Amino acid sequence: PHWGWLQRGKIVPRSCNSYYYCYFTTRTTLLRMAPSMTTCSFSSSSSSSSSSSWSWRHNRIGNNNNNNGERNRAFLLPWWSRRAATTTTKTTTKTTASSGKEDVLRRDNFTYPPEYLDLGPRIKKALVESNEFDPEMYDLVCDVRSPSEYKDDHVPFAISTPVLSDQQREEIGTMYIQVDPFEAKKLGAKLTSENLSKILEEHFLHLPKTTKVCVYCFRGGERSLSLAHVLSRIGFDVSYVPGGYKKYRETTLKYLKEEAAKFRYHVVAGKTGCAKGKLLDALEKRGAQVIDLERFAEHRGSVLGEDPENGFVGQPSQKMFDSRLAHKMRKFDEKRVIFVEGESSMIGKVQIPTMTWKRMGEGKATILSIPMEHRVKWIRQNYEHFETTEVPRLLEKLQVLEKRVGNERVNQWRSLVAEKKWDQFVEEILVHHYDRAYDQASKRSRPNDFDEESGERKGADQGGADELFLENLEEQTYDKAAEDLMEKYDKVL
Repeated sequence: PHWGWLQRGKIVPRSCNSYYYCYFTTRTTLLRMAPSMTTCSFSSSSSSSSSSSWSWRHNRIGNNNNNNGERNRAFLLPWWSRRAATTTTKTTTKTTASSGKEDVLRRDNFTYPPEYLDLGPRIKKALVESNEFDPEMYDLVCDVRSPSEYKDDHVPFAISTPVLSDQQREEIGTMYIQVDPFEAKKLGAKLTSENLSKILEEHFLHLPKTTKVCVYCFRGGERSLSLAHVLSRIGFDVSYVPGGYKKYRETTLKYLKEEAAKFRYHVVAGKTGCAKGKLLDALEKRGAQVIDLERFAEHRGSVLGEDPENGFVGQPSQKMFDSRLAHKMRKFDEKRVIFVEGESSMIGKVQIPTMTWKRMGEGKATILSIPMEHRVKWIRQNYEHFETTEVPRLLEKLQVLEKRVGNERVNQWRSLVAEKKWDQFVEEILVHHYDRAYDQASKRSRPNDFDEESGERKGADQGGADELFLENLEEQTYDKAAEDLMEKYDKVL
């Protein structure tokens, strides 16, 4: 037999295969439960009771009158609105590979009590902590949190389908605390119902029944289940995330801290304008494992590095950067090398996770270089907006550099911009700012590549980085360089 204490409607089990809520009108009661939960015995701790115990079978009400004429009733209801076993339960055990623990699986011919509605198995669980979880396996991943929560970070490829707006969420939260939880839930249900109608019309009316949908909110509670319930009743293949975004974020941080340490990195370094990103693209086209940190950070890693493709709206949050990085890395093979561009620990306002940054510094590097004329050409091609619509923004950015290169040199650059001498301006800023900054950053991020006494860069035969010189920016030149790098470094261990 299994024993547990029950007081004020709560059970504290000592050993039990299943948890059940019990509601009593009497005082503290000792609950004795058989493993199958088909029979229970109760002992009253009240000294005033004329009968100290009674037996009771499932779905029956046991009663006894005490000296005060009080009628003692016990109602046994299943926890989480689960089925109450009306037949003998068969159990089997299975050891999971991930946890190594034994899980007890219920295999019974179970039916709900007649007073309960049997909704059946309709909503599956999507466990974000599992190695098998991949948002790309779903046709739609719905983030039902508020728009501001979604903007801060979300599961990759998720769309925003808020069941409550930011204003509505704030209003209901205030009412829940200051007025009454029940009144807040009523208003929340009203607003959620209205928003669900809009979500269905915008995203689901045109979709077939076979559509696979994953839904999540912050904790995997009311907001996600409200949409999941409606979609499952319609007939869609629906999953929801237990623990919600909170669990997803926890899993992401754990992955970047622990799993990232298992990878090997090969750093493609080089001065600004050497088209390192182009070489990474060529590597990826050939099937190499590549991480483009600047693309994830939506920043080119310099004072002038704001990305015009996002409309200069700023960078993603640190959380979003982490999510993008972790999602890409989960698809990689630990036995192969990852090619990554050499960066400082900060890319604009986001930081490369500590473990990834550490492993990048420990990996081998290839220093890419090209002639100055091609560096100037590449910079002008990729920063064309500074020569046309964003000249005022360029002049504003140059002012920031006064502390580094001096007021006199910045004024010279302003004159070149005003005269539209773009080739000369680009070469000047590369030589007197970017190249100097690169040399300083290299010594900080990869000190092992430099001789301690002289401070000069070591050669490849001395344990330093390899050097790769490319004569031009042609596609075939970079494709051949990518082929050579993969042949030399991308070997399965």
